Amino acid sequence: MELVNLFSFETRADACEALADILAARLFDIQQGGGTARIALSGGSSPEPCYRALAAHPLDWSRVDVTLVDDRWVGLDDPGSNEAMIRRVFSARPEARVTGLHVPGLAAPAAQGEVCARIGALLPLDAVVLGMGPDAHTASWFPGSSDLAAALDPSGHASVMAYDAADAPVAKPYPGRITMTLPAVAGAGWIALLLFGADKRDVLNRALEQPAEVAPIRAVFDAAGDRIAVFWAP
Repeated sequence: MELVNLFSFETRADACEALADILAARLFDIQQGGGTARIALSGGSSPEPCYRALAAHPLDWSRVDVTLVDDRWVGLDDPGSNEAMIRRVFSARPEARVTGLHVPGLAAPAAQGEVCARIGALLPLDAVVLGMGPDAHTASWFPGSSDLAAALDPSGHASVMAYDAADAPVAKPYPGRITMTLPAVAGAGWIALLLFGADKRDVLNRALEQPAEVAPIRAVFDAAGDRIAVFWAP
């Protein structure tokens, strides 16, 4: 499979700034049309500078809904919480509405219905930012896990599902996850994949020649086509 929309940058800072600018422009256009912009963001340390650059844009943040592509099933006080990072970033824009995926006091499977209702109210998303792991996983879709087929089912009705990543070495020490499904992600108006390093680009190139059950990121490219763009820097 050929990468249709690949944008390469000299530095990671350049990639983050460019992605933030494009996201801001898309959100602004939606607001100019009278709508509320809805975005889903991935966690990790790599995209945080991009989100900070996005938050610096002078949008009408009262008409922006921010949620997460996936999260570890932990509270906000845990260093592994993606939601905690997103809330820190957008604390500079308190008028923006941040919708998390975690429900305190419940196990992920028991909370799945409540979280589906939260996220279902935000669909379809206007933009999604994805990352990719060294095993070609994205969101919390880990190859070899028992929940992968359900997460990638294009006809599935759930927007979000509890995900058992105990069989995925790269998921340690957080095997309990909550993640958007492929229909929720691929239904977005625009999708960005942010990648850093030659190794990640090699992983992606290999993934695009493999089936989605081996390289889950492939499922997004198959479903989204030219609505997905790759932002890469060494």
